[in-house]
Amino acid sequence: MIKEAIGFGATVEEAKEKAIADLNASDFEDIQFEVVSMPKKKVLGIFGGCQAQVRAYVEIPEKNKKPAKVKKANEKAQPKKSEKAVKVVAAEKAVQPKPVPVYSEAVDAQSIDADSPAGKAVAYIKTIISSLNCGEVSIKVASRENGSLILLDGDDLNVIIGRRGETLDAIQYLASLAANNGGGHYKISLNIGNYREKREETLTKLAKRMAEQALKSGKCRTLEPMNPYERRIIHTAVQQIEGVASSSFGEGAERRVVIAPEGVEMRPMRRNGGKGRGGNNRRNTVSKVSSQAPAREPKKDTDIPLYGKIN
Repeated sequence: MIKEAIGFGATVEEAKEKAIADLNASDFEDIQFEVVSMPKKKVLGIFGGCQAQVRAYVEIPEKNKKPAKVKKANEKAQPKKSEKAVKVVAAEKAVQPKPVPVYSEAVDAQSIDADSPAGKAVAYIKTIISSLNCGEVSIKVASRENGSLILLDGDDLNVIIGRRGETLDAIQYLASLAANNGGGHYKISLNIGNYREKREETLTKLAKRMAEQALKSGKCRTLEPMNPYERRIIHTAVQQIEGVASSSFGEGAERRVVIAPEGVEMRPMRRNGGKGRGGNNRRNTVSKVSSQAPAREPKKDTDIPLYGKIN
């Protein structure tokens, strides 16, 4: 069984995010993407143009159906359930959480087959650790279907985490490429201690705090630029708060989340405008200086040489 969703956006990345949000799949599921159409710019900013269209889908294993029981001839017909009772049972089944794939118990990386995807990822991570002179680091691997979680433990590993986990995310991405060098889609997750859990908790608290400020002020709140994984945590936290909504704006590394009360137009705050940022203050200074300038007779075009400097 395949569950799918279509997302549209100004860029392929934005379309992917919307497709993932509509798909409502967990982080542990193997989400596949298909770019249906690339974005096209409008001719002269008016004619034609279209948004990017991305299809996100995930395979859900079907449960084995039990054979229907054959009623005996002498079995009395059971009274039919009322329509209301059937709806209640269906609603209870609908709210049941989906089974999330669980990682196996973490084992030492030396026991992993070097030719396996997890073994290739571990080998690549070891080369980076040795290049950074991080000292002695223990590596353990927890596996699940079509993915592995690599756990690092040691002293002075802050250099691997980097600023807000940027270096850790980069190493995880490169390790995934090494794992899938022979083809396939094997997901690699990299964690140091419980950094990922602490970061997710911090981002969830940030989302709630910004949502409260947006509701109190009735205005948008723009967050700092984040990667897709962190933006998804913010969107998930905001969805659980009534009265607010969130969306992503920007391109590439400058893409950020905007939180606003429902019904308010979402737009990111301009970083080069406003008081104290060279916006209104600059205009006020210019008008003030021009108003205080001494009156003088304007220059004539004949007073300026043919190739002279024009002030």
